[in-house]
Amino acid sequence: MAGAYIQVEDARKVLSILANCFYDMPHHKHKMIGITGTNGKTTTSYMLHHILEHNGKAVARLGTVEYVINGDKRESSLTTPDAILLQQMLHESEDEYVVMEVSSHGIDQYRVHGPMFDYALFTNLSHEHLDYHKDLENYYHTKKRLFQCLKNEGKGIVGTYGSWGERLQEELAEELVPTTSFGQATGSEAIYLKSYETVPNVRIVIQDNGEEHVIHMKIKGEHNVYNAIGSYICAREIGLSSREVIEALETFQGIPGRFETIELPNNAKAFIDYAHTPDGLQYALKTAKECTERDLYHIFGFRAKRDCSKRATMVEISQSFSDYVCLTLDDLNGTKKEDMLAELKELSKPYPNIKVVDDRTEAIAHVLSLLKKGDGLIITGKGPEAYKEEYRYQTRNDRATILACIKE
Repeated sequence: MAGAYIQVEDARKVLSILANCFYDMPHHKHKMIGITGTNGKTTTSYMLHHILEHNGKAVARLGTVEYVINGDKRESSLTTPDAILLQQMLHESEDEYVVMEVSSHGIDQYRVHGPMFDYALFTNLSHEHLDYHKDLENYYHTKKRLFQCLKNEGKGIVGTYGSWGERLQEELAEELVPTTSFGQATGSEAIYLKSYETVPNVRIVIQDNGEEHVIHMKIKGEHNVYNAIGSYICAREIGLSSREVIEALETFQGIPGRFETIELPNNAKAFIDYAHTPDGLQYALKTAKECTERDLYHIFGFRAKRDCSKRATMVEISQSFSDYVCLTLDDLNGTKKEDMLAELKELSKPYPNIKVVDDRTEAIAHVLSLLKKGDGLIITGKGPEAYKEEYRYQTRNDRATILACIKE
């Protein structure tokens, strides 16, 4: 005899509701901050974590690199945990604040659902995950759903330095969702970005309720200007003073694999960055070019069985910024090595400055041997992530490979 069951329209949605109820709606005991966007989620979450912790707050952080609960670090399996694990960790956490990255997959699959966030922060939107969402319009509407997960007194924080952010801000205003924005000033914001510099490091001028503040940061890159201003505004909305936020941002050291810099023995530089979208790659290469006195070398590849519609664009961006490009393998995800190499060779055909090397670690060793004083090498795509494939060098990740090559 078959067991009894209840048929539902969407099992994932119901699972999220049941998990929330089973763990006694744990989001109520935390100040919840959800961050979504194509790029900048991880860095913004780290910045906010640092700002709050610097000011004596207990903070949990859930995201791409790791999960941190009650000060304990745990391995991250998904940017946004599945509904049961998420509610379990929120229940376990004694932290006052929870800062979490919310991916479009996490939203679409109801890993987050219902009024659970005090603040929802949108960084930006650009070409990514179109193998899943099919087009940018669907991708946008999925991201927008995060703002339906605000608590009754919750507030949205929207990056308006791109057209999708401008649209989101306008639509949320029409829907009477309380929001504040960050980007260049439009004249209506209490806090806005007045000006910035990115060389040698990020320097930001902020207008905050009629007062001008300058923030000198230890990190590089135009993209980090917007990550910082988004973090600043969110922290101010939480209730920290401008002085408390600025002091924290000025001590922020950056995070592993996000434009991480390694000084090489021959006075060249290597940069490691997670950039894996056209927009993110352009920001990373622009920053690397600004930090490089002579020639810029670039190593990257593409994860198999992921959005392939962005690949040709990314190769074009790479060769436009770089003096020498080396295409190599990334995670194969079950795809035959020969098939991926054939695609890389096809992508490289129009460009004489592109070389294809199948072994990622050998590609790094090869390019390091070419560098002269003042040159720069940027390796993108994996950031701090461990290799999934077997390579000649038995190293864990791109950073470890560079350090191993230096010792030879």
